[in-house]
Amino acid sequence: MPPIAKSEPLRLLVLLALLLGGCLAESEPVDVAGKCGPRDLTPECCLKQLPGEWERCTGSSQIAEQVVRTPSTALKLAAGGVAGTVAVQSVRINSAEQRGTQLAADLRSKLERAIEQCVRRADREVNDYHFNGRSPSRELCQQLKVGEQTTWAAYLGLFKHEQSWPCLRKALDELLPKKNYLLHPRFRRDGQTDRWEFLDEQMVKKIVSEQGWKGLTGSIEPDIVILDEKSFIIHVYDLKFPCPETNVATWTKYKNNTWKEWSQGDLYKIALGVIPRLASPREGVVPETK
Repeated sequence: MPPIAKSEPLRLLVLLALLLGGCLAESEPVDVAGKCGPRDLTPECCLKQLPGEWERCTGSSQIAEQVVRTPSTALKLAAGGVAGTVAVQSVRINSAEQRGTQLAADLRSKLERAIEQCVRRADREVNDYHFNGRSPSRELCQQLKVGEQTTWAAYLGLFKHEQSWPCLRKALDELLPKKNYLLHPRFRRDGQTDRWEFLDEQMVKKIVSEQGWKGLTGSIEPDIVILDEKSFIIHVYDLKFPCPETNVATWTKYKNNTWKEWSQGDLYKIALGVIPRLASPREGVVPETK
C-alpha cells in the first residue's frame, strides 16, 4: 500500500467531503431517507443522498468504479452490500456439534504478524499525513475535528481503518491462496431460529431495499473473519486505533438499542462461536482472553 501523498489525493478529499456532509459511521443503522448506515465512510454514503451522481460524489467516474470494486467499500451503489474479499456461498458458524479447523500455528503466526504490520502502517501513514510523523496528543484526540460532528479520535479511527484495507487484502491474499477470509462482513441473529447468520451482499441489498436501514439494526460487523476450507469461521479480529496511542485497546460497548451495554468482544464470541482478538498499532494482536 503506497504512503499517503502530501498533496491530498482524490480519495482523501472524498472522505473529508463525506465527513463534512454528515456521513459518519453509526453504531446502529437509522431508517431515515438519505442517511448513511454503519461505517459509511465511502462515496456510497454520498450516493445514498444523491443517487446516481457518481462524479459529484467521487470527483471521477473512473475513481467511482474503482471504489466499488475494492473491499474498503462497505456498501455498493445506493442499496449497499457486505464488503468481502471472496464470494462465498455460505459462512458456517461454530456450534456444539460442529466446529471449524483452526489454522496451523505457523500460518496463524504469519497472519497475525501481517495484520499487525498493516495496522501499524496505516497508523503511521495517517499520523504522518496529518501530524508530520507525530502522534496526536490526548487533548487533540478529544477535540472536535469536522464541523463539530466528530472528535479527532473518531475521525482518525475511521481514516486508519480505511487505510488498512488494501494492505490487509494484499497480505491475506498471499497467505491464504484460497482467499478464505472476509473483510468487515455483516452478521445478524435470525429472529425465528435465534441463530446467527451471515448476510452476503445480495441479502444486505434486499434488506435495505425492503426495510431501509432499520432492517440491519442489531447486526454486527467484525473487521476480519478467517474461514477454514469448509467455510467455518475459525478466527476473528477487530482493529482498534486508540487515541492517544498510549491508551490500551479495548472492546467498544454498544450504546444503542439491541445490544446496549454489551461488549463487542462478548457479542462476537457468542454470535460467531470463536474468541475474537483485538489488533492495535501499539499492542499488536492481543492474546485471547477467555
